[in-house]
Amino acid sequence: MSTKSVDHSEGVVARAAPEKPTLRRPRRNYARWRALCLSLVYVVFAAHIVHWKLTGQTLAPLELNEVMYTLELGIITAGFLFMGFLVLGSLVFGRFFCSWACHIMVLQDLCAWLLRKLGIRQKPLRSRLLLLVPPLTAAYMFLWPQVLRAWHNRAFPTFHWASDREGWASLVTQNFWRNLPGPVIILLTFLVCGFAIVYLLGSRTFCTYICPYGAIFGLADRFAPGRIRVNDQCQQCGTCTAACTCGVRVHEEVHQHGMIVNPACLKDLDCVGACPQNALHYLFGRPALFRSFRSGGRFGRLPYDFSLLEDLWIGAVFLVVLLSFRSLYSRIPFLLSLGLGGIIGYLAVVVVRLFTRSDVVLATLHLKQVGRLTLPGRAFFVFAVLLVALVGHSGWVRYHEFLGLKQTRVIQARPDAPDADIRAAQAQAHLTTADRWGLIHNPNVERCLLALSARSLNLADVETYARRLLDRFPNEVAIRVQLGQCLLKQDRLSEAEPYLREAVARAGGQSHEAAGVLVEAHQALAGLALQRGDFAAAAEELRAVLTLDSKHAAAYAQLGGALAELGRLDEAVASLSQAVRIDPDLAGAQYNLGAIFGHLGRFAEAIPCYERALTLTPDDADLHNNLGFALLQTGELELAQKHLERAVTLKPGSADAHFNLGNLFTARWQTDRATQHYHIAAALDPRYARLLGNVSNEPPTSGP
Repeated sequence: MSTKSVDHSEGVVARAAPEKPTLRRPRRNYARWRALCLSLVYVVFAAHIVHWKLTGQTLAPLELNEVMYTLELGIITAGFLFMGFLVLGSLVFGRFFCSWACHIMVLQDLCAWLLRKLGIRQKPLRSRLLLLVPPLTAAYMFLWPQVLRAWHNRAFPTFHWASDREGWASLVTQNFWRNLPGPVIILLTFLVCGFAIVYLLGSRTFCTYICPYGAIFGLADRFAPGRIRVNDQCQQCGTCTAACTCGVRVHEEVHQHGMIVNPACLKDLDCVGACPQNALHYLFGRPALFRSFRSGGRFGRLPYDFSLLEDLWIGAVFLVVLLSFRSLYSRIPFLLSLGLGGIIGYLAVVVVRLFTRSDVVLATLHLKQVGRLTLPGRAFFVFAVLLVALVGHSGWVRYHEFLGLKQTRVIQARPDAPDADIRAAQAQAHLTTADRWGLIHNPNVERCLLALSARSLNLADVETYARRLLDRFPNEVAIRVQLGQCLLKQDRLSEAEPYLREAVARAGGQSHEAAGVLVEAHQALAGLALQRGDFAAAAEELRAVLTLDSKHAAAYAQLGGALAELGRLDEAVASLSQAVRIDPDLAGAQYNLGAIFGHLGRFAEAIPCYERALTLTPDDADLHNNLGFALLQTGELELAQKHLERAVTLKPGSADAHFNLGNLFTARWQTDRATQHYHIAAALDPRYARLLGNVSNEPPTSGP
């Protein structure tokens, strides 16, 4: 309105010049462009998956949590590079990624839009304690493992590139789904973190209370020169604050600081587009740093929606839910469990309010009015009871899962530890409880129970868990091999063979990672052939093992035995010699090599083989007998007597040892002692009775 002023110098009344009218400029609709960008995120997702399906390999998933794998293993991943790019971008431009390219933001904004269409405009709830979740979660994910590494004096990894051959590819992979949950869990995560949390806690509360990456981007945003700034046309109308879906008090911040300083600003530019004076612009200048603390923090000077006691109650319930659901059944991912913790923590406060207040509202539902429960209130109470039961049951199952899996990892790291058997029993008890009472089967629990059953040689349980796993994971050749081996140990040869041959067929078309499984499969097939007496087939399977692993000492030893049975003694000697060169402590290989040398009459070469085997198995009666016989043939009678007498001490029923002693005493002209041992040998084995009867009192000059 114009005002009048009096000019006493001239004695006349003059009108002030009229104010320049403020022009309402057309609003810029950034929301449409942002909606298009966010929609393209899912188009890119789909293209990524289609490319993988068509070509068999593609760019590794751009999962931000792969930063943890990089920090732990030193493998530079695509997710790590993507995270680094986003942090650098946030340091310069601010938090644009969160509102323009985050897939969770798509769901949050979609839910908020649907609620507005239904006439529901839910304001974000303000909690002082839940604000601590994102920074603490980020510290737990990325900093705490490094603190533990330094505490335990473990070396930090060397950063390097890797391919699928190393088990975790950096850029291009055939295992695109390596770090992603299944479709059901993805859908549940979207529903909880994208829709439920918006309806119950308000718009973009996942970003505020849950997202650990948002905490990192928010910290980087404080140093970004790119910010939303104000010019002198601002009239403090508050339209910008009303348009902000992040809950930032825009008009207050720009009035106090000349720019938005709150790191919760996601740069979606809704406030810029809504300003009727066109006073807000995205410009470069000085960064905000930590000025937001002077404006009252995340929510400015607005009061919190929960009392301190209610916030503490939310925090306690949040922690219980997080521990109960995180990795439950090896399916619930970290972010989903965080989202559940925030939602159920709020619902726990609502339950308390039902007992302490006369009027209670949950989002848009009136649960209690004038001290009386409404129909939705009764339904909510029943739901709350069921939810408490679910959380309690889940926590109990997760407790047993956690302890059992932890004990199993310790056993696998130190299988020969003195307390390994005790730990194995404890682990099996915990895991069996979790498996029996869980609502669904946990594949990691089943794998550990399979390993523990194999350790304790409980073949029935090995078969049970292997079959269960194969029903759901038919392509896992390692489990198929383990089941085949289990059936072999039960002499169920006809059942074992199809599993082993199928394992070989499936593994043959897979990557190098299957090489170890192929070795086990061919070994098991060789064992099956040996049980059938098919030494030629066994030799073929063992050669396949050696093609995959040329340093496999046990395979050389088994091949030597099979070749010996086929009468190919020179090849058998070569194979057994290679086995003991690789591993001199293979007692069986040393024994067989000595036996073949003895059969060939090469006793001087047989003796050191037997002697080496004796250092490994000093109480083997047959070994003492064979060594004694070889020494007898080389004329070392005194030493031969020592070993032969040791053989009959260890195994009094050994007819061979008694017969060889008879020969030894004959050679030493001790006829009475020789006759005594010949008679014992004849009594123990009819072969010697016939042999001694044929030669009457003339004993043969050599024994078996």
